[in-house]
Amino acid sequence: MYLIIESSDSYGEKSKEKVSCQKEVTPRGIKYSYENEYGNCKIFVLKDMVQITRKGAINSVQVFKDGKVTPFHYKTPYTISEFNLKTTEMKHKKEGFFLSYEIYDGEEKINDIEISIKEVWN
Repeated sequence: MYLIIESSDSYGEKSKEKVSCQKEVTPRGIKYSYENEYGNCKIFVLKDMVQITRKGAINSVQVFKDGKVTPFHYKTPYTISEFNLKTTEMKHKKEGFFLSYEIYDGEEKINDIEISIKEVWN
């Protein structure tokens, strides 16, 4: 199976990628595992939260809870930073999900991001 991952931000940057992935359904939720240019990625979709983990060129763990603020570390070969995420919208869909969130550096909002992930079979 594949995931189509689309994202856009407040700076006008947009991306769309199709990645081959493994899907695991458990009593707690769904886990998607895939590799892309940033490294090994895992997405955990649970009833009340989504977690995106990257290990490789970018290392981060992002936790999204609707209406909540959560911290995350962002590490690349060039920088290590700590930010906060404010999830403004989280919608579970039959074969994927949608996230809208804000990134804060301290008290300053530095970006608005939307991500849509959809399962496809070809």
